[in-house]
Amino acid sequence: MPDYIPLGKAPESPEERALLLSQKVQAEEYIASLRLNHIQKVMVEFLIFRKGYDKSDLEINRGFTVQLPECTFTVSADIIINIQGRRLISIKCAESSLESWERHAVAFCRVADQCLIPYAVISDSEHAKMLNAADATVFAEGLDAIPSRREAERLLGETDFKICISQKAEKEKRILYAFEAVKCPNISE
Repeated sequence: MPDYIPLGKAPESPEERALLLSQKVQAEEYIASLRLNHIQKVMVEFLIFRKGYDKSDLEINRGFTVQLPECTFTVSADIIINIQGRRLISIKCAESSLESWERHAVAFCRVADQCLIPYAVISDSEHAKMLNAADATVFAEGLDAIPSRREAERLLGETDFKICISQKAEKEKRILYAFEAVKCPNISE
């Protein structure tokens, strides 16, 4: 019996099957070409194959420069979902204790970009928490809570993109700086 290859939908013709297989191979080659840790790889595959995102919707390991009065540092996003040129969701891939990364994820969403990234997700690739970055509340849990591409388009239309208030911005930047300072160095580099 041949191996089952999930294509996201049942093809209606041999031509459509060939097209879906080709798209799957291209996506897998793209994922393999990225320098991802295990959790990022699982999440990128999940977003593309289960949630319907295109690779062009995802920004991987995107660095942002954050400036404080006494220093400048770079903070990276594990995955950002970018819909129609708007950064909608930042995904933090955490190896353990999702709760301990909630504050980092919110601070990142509030100050890394020019305006607020409205939603933060923290995931270990088996569990996920989705937070509203404006008020730091967890409003959904589980991988299925992560919106599909179609749901993200709808969410984009309902979302207000705000600029972080300047007096709060410095506090958020300092929180990010503290998280960056305590990160363990990457031994492979």
